[in-house]
Amino acid sequence: MAGSLLMRCSCSLQVLVSLWGLPQLLANEEGGEGWSKSTDKEGRAVQSLKIQAPTMTEEDQYGYNMPDQYRCDSCRAVMFHLDEELKKKQPKSRRLSEWEFVDTFDQICANSFEGYGIKLVNDKNVLSGPALKDDAVLEPGMGAIQMGGDTWKKRLSEICRKIVYEKVGEEEMYDYLYSKFKAGEDIDGKDFCTKKAKQCSPVSAGPLPPPKAKEEKKKDKPKKEKAKEKKTKGGADKEKRKEVKSSSEGAKGGKVGVEEFLRQLAAKHGVRDEEYVSSRTPGDWEKLMVSLAGKIFNRQSEEL
Repeated sequence: MAGSLLMRCSCSLQVLVSLWGLPQLLANEEGGEGWSKSTDKEGRAVQSLKIQAPTMTEEDQYGYNMPDQYRCDSCRAVMFHLDEELKKKQPKSRRLSEWEFVDTFDQICANSFEGYGIKLVNDKNVLSGPALKDDAVLEPGMGAIQMGGDTWKKRLSEICRKIVYEKVGEEEMYDYLYSKFKAGEDIDGKDFCTKKAKQCSPVSAGPLPPPKAKEEKKKDKPKKEKAKEKKTKGGADKEKRKEVKSSSEGAKGGKVGVEEFLRQLAAKHGVRDEEYVSSRTPGDWEKLMVSLAGKIFNRQSEEL
């Protein structure tokens, strides 16, 4: 495509770019319905097209598995390539043996997904590639850049293997494709992906809705709350028992800490605990100790 065309980018800047080698990135060719004709400030005829690139999420860029929003289209792409490649290797006179169609499925899943990626179509990221070209219906004056790479090839390869061997089964998959081949009919990838592979929503035939978080059963809540209350109460009772035990051991002559000893002494002397255990300066502590020593000495003398 010769010449330079004025293009309105998604960033709202107008730049003059050479379109040599760029048509594969655009949704419309020069002169197509998507291009709008106008004149620039100098009166020259130009054609403009707004090009938008998708905003890649972290899952789009780095995730190992295919994001859920693309699973339906992924399945349709898988069915397209399974049907297309199998027709090339399917003899008209007989069915393939099991090892033959399994080997064929392996090769298709490993090598058939070049040229896939995502692009922004009408403000929504969609999976794009050889099997999904007809889905990218853009508004007039709009174009789209596809963001692809090996990541999408690997994801589609993995989706292909899961659909063939886990979701459907290799024998059932071959029976379906072979029956369409014998009848000379085209496969209905969207119908198959909805009813058999369970990768598309039966309501919209589009992406499956995100899985709902498992709601906790109401009848379990009282049990858990009761158990928590019992545990809390049990812990409090345990602490109380420890305090009682500690006090009783002190009364019987068992070992106690300094603070507990002072509290017991305050009780014997008929004063508040704070008078014996509150913070003091070293000098005040010495005075208290001397006073207490005198009281203890006098009491012991009276007992003798």
